Amino acid sequence: MWPTLILLSVLAGGICGGLVRGRRAILLGAAVPWLGMLAWLLYNEYLVPYDGGGASMWPVVQLFAGTVMALVGGLAAAAVRLVARRRAAA
Repeated sequence: MWPTLILLSVLAGGICGGLVRGRRAILLGAAVPWLGMLAWLLYNEYLVPYDGGGASMWPVVQLFAGTVMALVGGLAAAAVRLVARRRAAA
């Protein structure tokens, strides 16, 4: 599951870094994956029928996986902005 989460975060961060200018690109690059993970977890928690099992762990998943996704997305957006800036200077 981690490779999928990382790949989606890089993709979202890269798109934000390419489309948005300035520091907003990095903020959006971090926020989009984090909010996407939150939306997916809340969808599964409240709209998908319950299968039974143990305690709900979605807040813990959001804390750890959401944070990793936000960091990766923000770094991807920063990398895209850096590459674009260097290309513009050359």
